[in-house]
Amino acid sequence: MSVEFSEEELALRERARRFGEERIEPNAMEYVESGEWPWELYERAGDAGLAGVALAEAYGGRDASLVETCIVAEEFCRADSSVGIALVGADIGTTVVSEFGTEAQKARWLPPVAAGEATTAIGLTEPDTGSALAEVSTTARKEGTEYVVEGEKTWIANGRSADWTVTLCRTDPDAEDHTGLSMLVVPTDAEGYRAEPRDKLGLDAAEHTHVTYDGVRVPEDHLLGDEGEGFYQTLAWLEHGRIGIAAAHLGIAEGAFDRALAYSREREQGGQPVGDYQGMRWKLADMRTKCRVARSQVYHAARLVDAHERGEPVEENLVEQASIAKLYATEICVEVAEQAVQVFGGEGYARENEVEHFYRDAKVGTIYEGTSEIQRNTIGKVLFDEL
Repeated sequence: MSVEFSEEELALRERARRFGEERIEPNAMEYVESGEWPWELYERAGDAGLAGVALAEAYGGRDASLVETCIVAEEFCRADSSVGIALVGADIGTTVVSEFGTEAQKARWLPPVAAGEATTAIGLTEPDTGSALAEVSTTARKEGTEYVVEGEKTWIANGRSADWTVTLCRTDPDAEDHTGLSMLVVPTDAEGYRAEPRDKLGLDAAEHTHVTYDGVRVPEDHLLGDEGEGFYQTLAWLEHGRIGIAAAHLGIAEGAFDRALAYSREREQGGQPVGDYQGMRWKLADMRTKCRVARSQVYHAARLVDAHERGEPVEENLVEQASIAKLYATEICVEVAEQAVQVFGGEGYARENEVEHFYRDAKVGTIYEGTSEIQRNTIGKVLFDEL
């Protein structure tokens, strides 16, 4: 499968790549070393029209397709793995609001994201149930014109810095399966909402938190769609989310490869650049091949989703294609980032060299938005007509 872009898509890629080279790369290590969320870069991305690109133009976005959204994610993460993930994850909650929110909800919550002034989160994973959506235990009971939310979520991106969190809750306590789930937009400044940062292996510039909902009161007009639709809303989001993660980790792999290739041309051993040795060239050739194959699947899956949303007939299963893209891109990302460290040798193990944190940042791709094992289960279910 070849990857062909339209003139408009190529222009967007050039803008995103230039932003990465001029804004992200020169400043990334500052945020990686400090652990601070890159607010200034996010605001600049908003000024450049590169924040919340998938949002409708009416709300300040560019009504970008999933392919275009993937282009931005790929280029930002190619510039830096940690800062890139932080920036592309800032609008993580907007997909559900855009698709299932009322006009009043969209007008209220989306424009600040497109302007680079607000960030979002989505609360799915729980401490005891992981990513098993049908087993969500966080509850939202109705009291008058409010919902009272009780429960916990963990590994929530932007759970503390976000302005609001789309939270998957059980609104029907009598339903033992997914039919009792709903999605609520929970403001993070609400009383009883508490988010504590997690100490983690990588993604130093990107925030992940453990969130507690202790009697958080949310107005009933914060419900997205109708009660009981939360599970299906989440599945619709996952098609976009998993492909977006695949694009981001494709970018991380490409960024690691770029740095390894440049180093192999500069570093001399035995009187010649290490890139002149056949063994090194084979290593780089394998890295390049994996990136190219992953790229084909990521954009194939993205184009299928775009075609489906335009009302065009699509023969392939979209959930399966998203899982294939996410599984392959994230796993080769780990392999390529590891080999990039190997190309650098001892220098690759030093924190002052970027490939060190690219390697640490790569691993989480095989875990969040559904582990590699979950992706394989999903693909298997499709093969046996169970999904």
